Amino acid sequence: MRTQHAPIDPVERDIAAVQLDELALAHNGQPWTAWKDAVLQWHLRALATARAEAWIPGLSNHQDPVVEEALNRFHGHHVRIAISRLRVENIELRRKVLDATKCALFYASGATDAGRRANTVLRELLTPPAIENMRESSH
Repeated sequence: MRTQHAPIDPVERDIAAVQLDELALAHNGQPWTAWKDAVLQWHLRALATARAEAWIPGLSNHQDPVVEEALNRFHGHHVRIAISRLRVENIELRRKVLDATKCALFYASGATDAGRRANTVLRELLTPPAIENMRESSH
C-alpha cells in the first residue's frame, strides 16, 4: 500500500523556506539545541494550524438540513478563527514595520551604536507573530 501525499503548492514551499531562513537568522550563533527547538516549535505550529483549518471531505454532498447546519457552523467557526488570526498577525506585522522604520531613521540621522539597535530590531522582526497566544486563548 502506497502512502498518498497531497501536492505541494510552490508558493507554500517558498513561504516555508523563508520562515526557516528567518529562524536560522534569528538563531545565528546560538547552540544547535536552540535552533532544533525553534524548528520543532515552528513545525508543530504548522501542523496544528493545518489540522484546525482542514475541511472534512465528503460531508458537503449531503442534503440533510442538520448536516448542512453543522457544516455552516463549522465553516463559520473556522472563518472567524482565521479572520481573528489574520487581524492579530496584521497588527504584529505593522508593529514590526514601525520598529524597522524607527531603526532605519535612527541610522539615517547619522547616529551610531555599533549595530546594537539593528541587532535588537532584527531579532524582534524575526520572531514568530504573537498568534500562538491568541490560539491558546481561543480554545
